[in-house]
Amino acid sequence: MFKSFFANSVTTLPVAALLIGLGLSPAVAQVTAPIEGTWKTLNGTEINIAPCEDGFCGTLSWIVIPPEQQGMCQMMDKAGFGSLMLDYKNPDSTQQTRSLLGMQILSIKPTPDPNAYTASVYNVQDGSTNDVLLWVVEGMTLRLGGGCLMGVCAVTQDWPRVADRELIPDFSCQG
Repeated sequence: MFKSFFANSVTTLPVAALLIGLGLSPAVAQVTAPIEGTWKTLNGTEINIAPCEDGFCGTLSWIVIPPEQQGMCQMMDKAGFGSLMLDYKNPDSTQQTRSLLGMQILSIKPTPDPNAYTASVYNVQDGSTNDVLLWVVEGMTLRLGGGCLMGVCAVTQDWPRVADRELIPDFSCQG
């Protein structure tokens, strides 16, 4: 993978020499894409983005229970409430019994710009899937937006990068 990443680059020899000098083989070295890592959404839920078969995938790694459901969450044992966190809004009835914990909600494709991506995002709140653009801003913010067309602009969201959690997937009743 590393070799093909630099196949058309004038930096192939210096990078390979640097890796060999550090005792690493260019064939086994891995380059981490700027989008890889964990990102916190506006409500505190976290999405972990990692390489997958078709580019990158974003999974729900930490879910913050909405305020209107926190009372029920706190009254039940954690495992019992967790078993109720299902994909009820999915239009495909065969998918409505799958757990939200660890569910893939982003399918991401790189673009020629190493900090820009196209993605499909699944909205668990209404069961819709929407195409969005993603940008990694200064390595620490993931900006989601749909861009503008004929003077109409989609709303953007900025998700900060956060540290990966030890125990994932999981959730919090506390908000």
